[in-house]
Amino acid sequence: MSLKLQLLSQSAKRRRQSGSALVIAVFVLLFGSLILLALARLSTASGTSLIYEVQGQRSYWLAKSTLELGLVQLFPLNQTAQSCTAVNTGMRNWSSSDWAGCQSQLTCDDKTVDGKKWYRLTSTAWCGDGDLLTSRVLSAEASE
Repeated sequence: MSLKLQLLSQSAKRRRQSGSALVIAVFVLLFGSLILLALARLSTASGTSLIYEVQGQRSYWLAKSTLELGLVQLFPLNQTAQSCTAVNTGMRNWSSSDWAGCQSQLTCDDKTVDGKKWYRLTSTAWCGDGDLLTSRVLSAEASE
């Protein structure tokens, strides 16, 4: 009888232990899923950061180009300085493939200080749309 009790006892132990492998498998699957989710979020955040960086650079270079264009209009080569009315200060929508989705605007102010005419040009550029919109503002001051 002792052999029968011993066999029943071993059988009962196996039944109690048969669910532990399932618990370990569920834990491993859950832990692996959490790691994959964290990696996916990190990858998405990294991609968004790269888009912001590229759009920011496009905005910066467009603002700089618009500012330089305003300086050329204000101080034409081999001519006297113009007034702010000669500078195109309207909003520009850029449609070329390099500047698609970008806009820029230029403002011009002039003051006379101690008999000298000073000009302040401010260029603002925006690139992107919706949630991924970046803008840059650049200024330059010049005198006659």
